[in-house]
Amino acid sequence: MRKLFSLLFAVIALVAVTNAQDAPHSVGPAPVQNLVQAPVAGDFDASIGKRYFSQISSSPTFQFGKAFTESCTITNVGAPFTITFPGGLMYRNGVVYTYNQSSPFQLWSIDTTTGTHTLVFNMTGVPQANFTGMVWDGTNVYGMSTSITQSQIFTINMTTGVCTPIGSASAVCAGGITLLGRTGAQYSLFALDIVADNLYKVNKTTGVFTLVGPLGANLNFGQDGSVDNSDFAFYAMDYSTGPELRKVDTATGTLGPVLCTYTAQATGMAILPPGAPPPPAGVVLNRCKTGINVPINDHSTATDTIQVALGSGCTVLDVNVQITNVTHTWDSDLSFYLRKGTTGVKIINKVGGSGDNFVNTVLNDSATTPIASGTAPFTGSFQPSSPLAPFNTLNTDGTWSLVITDTATGDTGVLTGWCLIITYQCPVGGIQTVEIPNYYSLSQNYPNPFNPSTSIKFTMPKGDNVRLVVFDVLGREVMTLVNEFKSSGSYEVNFDASTLSSGVYFYRLEAGEFTDTKRMLLVK
Repeated sequence: MRKLFSLLFAVIALVAVTNAQDAPHSVGPAPVQNLVQAPVAGDFDASIGKRYFSQISSSPTFQFGKAFTESCTITNVGAPFTITFPGGLMYRNGVVYTYNQSSPFQLWSIDTTTGTHTLVFNMTGVPQANFTGMVWDGTNVYGMSTSITQSQIFTINMTTGVCTPIGSASAVCAGGITLLGRTGAQYSLFALDIVADNLYKVNKTTGVFTLVGPLGANLNFGQDGSVDNSDFAFYAMDYSTGPELRKVDTATGTLGPVLCTYTAQATGMAILPPGAPPPPAGVVLNRCKTGINVPINDHSTATDTIQVALGSGCTVLDVNVQITNVTHTWDSDLSFYLRKGTTGVKIINKVGGSGDNFVNTVLNDSATTPIASGTAPFTGSFQPSSPLAPFNTLNTDGTWSLVITDTATGDTGVLTGWCLIITYQCPVGGIQTVEIPNYYSLSQNYPNPFNPSTSIKFTMPKGDNVRLVVFDVLGREVMTLVNEFKSSGSYEVNFDASTLSSGVYFYRLEAGEFTDTKRMLLVK
């Protein structure tokens, strides 16, 4: 009897199934072990093969990385991250995703350059308590969930996050832990089961699980896998005697020999498709302006602007726009434009019929759904009515304007928030992402009380002359921390008071027409 790791959120079930293992089964991370990675027979040189992205568990954190097929040598990307219970990885349209296996079922996109995780949406309608598999066949995204007594597949709407079950939950595959599928809507899905240690074929239309054959090994904490769509090899990350990588024979169900072993449990694998371009670097959705109140009424034009000041020579590589919220009585009367200098693009052109509102509507040239095919309130990512590509190669600096025209009578509406996401490149550095603050702000210093130093943060929505000064209780200036021009952005300044006496002090920020003062306490 093996002692298996028990999840905090899951009810462990003992299932009596033919060929079942003799221990309870749990969906989730295996016990943490300090393993030495060592090549085994069949291990390939890491310089040979096709790229795959990986996710490795070192509970409670997880590490995103990359490797070559049939190798377990991982190159880490970014810092370790924490998600309550990450599932596997999926590559779709140039973007790598991971998901939260337990409720709330969250989908995250991963920046493959920085390792940054960005929440896309919360999924609704996942049939069972454990969300254990996710694949894209080039047309649809499929998921699989299990209760450790039965499993079910479903489709996932990548705009709304709504999951739609296919068929009924089935006890034939009691503990589906990995969902595999090759590109092509005509091909079936395959599920690896940790209860009976079998491979099943899953019909995409009916959701019926059909036995292929026994895996021939104790899958135990098997977690994820992927399909190489150049040679159609199916790979599975399992945990029989330790974290390892194997191939799966989809004709017999048999797991092949161990190709290599990982240093910790492998929980995610996504093989890049043949000829796939690298995912765009540095694109992250950032809220830019909130709390505004720009009227959109009969036959009027509403305009709001964002100032960018990054420095001479910085050029645009990619632009996305997010309409955080437009409340309006008749969407099809509205046209949206993004303008910078003499360049302008109509990003939304009279869509939605008599529908109301735009809520978290993202305009992205790389999206798969045209905005004209969406429905109000257009939540999600859409191709704009006209491409945003004309902004590429422009200088980043200057005024960016969102212009909304109302072309009819009897309408009322208001713009309360929008954001601008610019991927850019400067001569002195690499690709970066602009995060434009919503407004001027001066934060409370931290720590407070402090001894002898503390940190002061402030934000600026546009470039301006900045002065940050410290005063004593008598109003005498004791130190100037900042006195220069600053571009838009978020800043953090350290205040070292080692030469000052204990007591109350004040710090004041002056930036353009903005002024704010806060109190702090030095205790020695």
